[in-house]
Amino acid sequence: MFKSLRAAFLAAACIPSIAMAEPLTMEDAIGRALASAPQNAVSTARNDVLTAARQAADTKPAATVDFLAENLGIGGRDLNNQIQVEANYSQRLERGGKRAARIAVAQSDLALARSEALVTRLDIIALVQRHFVEVQATEAEIAIAREKVAVAEALNREVARRVSSARDPLFAGTRARTQLAEARVDLELAIHARDKAKDRLAAIWGGSAAGLEISDARFLEFGRGEQAGSPAMADLAVYEARVARAESATALQRTQAVQDPTISAGPRYLAGTGDVALVAGVSLPLGNRRLNEAQVAAAEAQRRQADAELSVARFQQTRALALAAEKVEEAQHEAEAIRDKVIPGAKQTLAEVRAGYNRGGFTFNDVSTAQSTLATARARLVAAARRYHEAGVEYDRLTGRHANLAQEARP
Repeated sequence: MFKSLRAAFLAAACIPSIAMAEPLTMEDAIGRALASAPQNAVSTARNDVLTAARQAADTKPAATVDFLAENLGIGGRDLNNQIQVEANYSQRLERGGKRAARIAVAQSDLALARSEALVTRLDIIALVQRHFVEVQATEAEIAIAREKVAVAEALNREVARRVSSARDPLFAGTRARTQLAEARVDLELAIHARDKAKDRLAAIWGGSAAGLEISDARFLEFGRGEQAGSPAMADLAVYEARVARAESATALQRTQAVQDPTISAGPRYLAGTGDVALVAGVSLPLGNRRLNEAQVAAAEAQRRQADAELSVARFQQTRALALAAEKVEEAQHEAEAIRDKVIPGAKQTLAEVRAGYNRGGFTFNDVSTAQSTLATARARLVAAARRYHEAGVEYDRLTGRHANLAQEARP
């Protein structure tokens, strides 16, 4: 009974509560995605397959048992008296370190599979980050849309007052109401885009976006300060594992130059006399030197290819990393400039124009232009912030910033 109650309590604790929902952090989203990723089953199965292959590589060749009957005749007693029945037990003896070489190849396959699984989890983390940034950007756009509605409502009231007092023409009131309707439509679209972005984020871990809260409080913070970094060890580890695997395969091919003898022994029964004799033998296959040299040359070529691919990967990732850092810096500079220099001036301009409009010193077009300028500046700020965070996601992926989370989630 106690176990049942405890299980029910734990299950209830794991169900997200809408009433008590707290903003989902990016780390929480990453944890959910890694825990439920279907790639985990693939990685586990692949690891099991290669582990079994490693065990198979650490076994000696199977022995054989042969049965042979000779001098079986028809109609001849003398021939039947010469019948011989023989049983042989044969065992091939491996030489040249073949078993150790096979084990090394199997271990290299395991190391490669683990490196690739880690890279897969890093890709999942980057996917979560991109969708998380998308939700934050849409939340910021909703805030802008709501403020735009608030300004449009206030302006609509001011214009209506001036139109009713015949200080402005009728078309000014119509235009103000149209701008208000447009602002409300933009707000509806922004909310719809946010909801769909949440759906896409929750779909990564197979969850529901209902009650999912994501704060955009830090969306307009720009303090990453990326400098020249190093490519992710996890990505390079895949290529290094491929090089190690090619080296092991080359060593395995070299062991094939040493031929393995087969020893055999067993009893032979002589039907004519009833005697039993012991038969023993050794066989040694003839090697194919040209074939072995060709196989070794092919394995060495594959190793050189793996070395070249490692060098190319290191060069490309270093280059991509520098470009990502540059994108982060550019987007940060643009966002901070708009936030600190453009928006304050646009706000002050709108406030001054609205005050002058109330006193009759400006026209409705002046107010509309000032309002549009502020809305455009805020939209540019959100766009720049989104590019900043998206470039940061790329930078994180290239440097393996969240490799610790990927390691902890290893199945």
